[in-house]
Amino acid sequence: MKTTLLSLILLLLIPGVSLRAQTIEGCAKNRNAPPAGAFYWPPDTEVKVYFFRNMFTPAQKETLQDAMELWTKAAKNSGAGVSFVYAGETDEPVACRSCLMVTRREVFKNDHKHYAFFYPLQSSHDPRLVSAWIDLDVATISPQAIQGFMAHELGHGMGLGDCTSCKKKQTIMNGFPGVNKDNGLIEPSACDLEVVRQVYELQRRVAGNTHVETRVD
Repeated sequence: MKTTLLSLILLLLIPGVSLRAQTIEGCAKNRNAPPAGAFYWPPDTEVKVYFFRNMFTPAQKETLQDAMELWTKAAKNSGAGVSFVYAGETDEPVACRSCLMVTRREVFKNDHKHYAFFYPLQSSHDPRLVSAWIDLDVATISPQAIQGFMAHELGHGMGLGDCTSCKKKQTIMNGFPGVNKDNGLIEPSACDLEVVRQVYELQRRVAGNTHVETRVD
C-alpha cells in the first residue's frame, strides 16, 4: 500500500497528470464538472447489484436497471471497464465482494439535508471499494427522480464527488431540488465521464507502476 501511495504522489507531480477535469474543452471542476471522489470500484469490476425485496415496484426496478445500464456503457467508453449487473432481490443485507445493495428508508426525514446516500465499504486507506449500498428515500417515486438519484449515487462509486456549485443540468452530481425531483439529468454528462476517465487512467498507471516496482525489487 505504501508503494501504491508513493506511486500516486509521483504521478500527480508529472506534468499533465491531474484530476482537474479540463482535458475536454469547457470542463471545469466545480462549475460544470464534479471533483474526484474519495473512492471508486476497481477497474474492470463486475458489480453485482441487489435490490431489497418489496422496496421497489416492477416499474421502479426497471428504472433502476436503466440507470445501471447507462453507467455500464459509460464506464466502458471512459476506460473504467466497470459493469453493473442485476443480481436479484434480497431479504437481508448481502456480504460479498463487489456487491451493491439498493434499499429504501426515510432519508430526508432523518437527515434534513440529503435525499439519498451512498455507503462505501473499503479496506483501510484504500480508495477501492469492496462493496457498498445505496439508500433511496421512500418518497422518491417518480421514474425520472428514481433514475436521476440512482445515476447520481452510482456516480459516487465511479469516483465522482458531489458538485452543488455546478451549473444546472451540467453534471449528474449536482444537487437535487426535492425528494421526488431529478436534477435535470438522468445519466452522466460528458464532463462527468471526463472525470471518470481521469480517475481510472490514473489508477491504471499507478497499478502498472507498482507492478513494475515490485518486479524490480
